[in-house]
Amino acid sequence: MMKLTSATRMDDATRAALASGRAEPQFGLFMDTLLAMRGISETEGVVLAGVSLEAEIMSDMSPNALDMVFAAIDRGASKPKAQLVYNDLGETPSFLQDAILDAEQRGGWGFGGPGIKRLPLGFPGDAKIEIIRIEAGTKIPWHTHKGQELTLCLAGEFSDGNGVYRPGDFSVYDGSVRHQPVASTAGPAYALAVTDAGLKFEGLLGALQKLFNA
Repeated sequence: MMKLTSATRMDDATRAALASGRAEPQFGLFMDTLLAMRGISETEGVVLAGVSLEAEIMSDMSPNALDMVFAAIDRGASKPKAQLVYNDLGETPSFLQDAILDAEQRGGWGFGGPGIKRLPLGFPGDAKIEIIRIEAGTKIPWHTHKGQELTLCLAGEFSDGNGVYRPGDFSVYDGSVRHQPVASTAGPAYALAVTDAGLKFEGLLGALQKLFNA
């Protein structure tokens, strides 16, 4: 079973949506990546698959649906796979790498502050999902949250005063938590982050945030 940290505070609505398969795709990708990185037992896999199937709405399939699937697989196999901008992400699950490659080809990595880069994955819906790269030794400014923030360490290591996070470790925070993620000096850290209402920064960044959001 997954070991939950003391920082885990996923609200009841999100847990219920994930269990029923009704969550936004951002949360689905987060959970799929978490399970793939941590590994799940065969029993857990059966339970999860059963929950997903029960949530599906039955519909008629096209007579040539299977041929279309095989054709899509053949097209994908014939195309050379692009290279990730950062090789450190090469150990992440293949489905996440595909999402990263798509995002890199659409818009690429953007500036998130000194020593910080962000890659929005561009999923539809109210929640935002992105990859955050924190350069070695860099500190993300102190902040709280307007809603929930789910963070999964993908590569490297970072800490935030509540714990140390290595690949496969995760946290779920709400507006009651004030923290400052800091990347290890050993190398850059990468995290998969989902937020449903944004962050609230402190100090000068907080003042600028209020000014531009007024």
